Amino acid sequence: MPTDEPSATDPYLDEVVERTLAPYRGIAPRDVIEAMRELLVEALTEDEVGRDLLERARPRAAPLGSGVEARDGAGEPRRKAGGGEDG
Repeated sequence: MPTDEPSATDPYLDEVVERTLAPYRGIAPRDVIEAMRELLVEALTEDEVGRDLLERARPRAAPLGSGVEARDGAGEPRRKAGGGEDG
């Protein structure tokens, strides 16, 4: 797979494409599978509706607590004032 292909840098996109192609492996010729792969990647990355569907289906980080979510590169959430032994 070429490295400039979007699925090469997006593991979730690659997972979706592989799950979609799985039923056809072993029954369709390799060149047909590759053509299907190209069409799927194009539809999910270049088409506005396809991009929106892919983003809506993408797994999100689980909340850490009541409305608190972890961000990439962020440390632990700050503690609220008034809690614990000293507050």
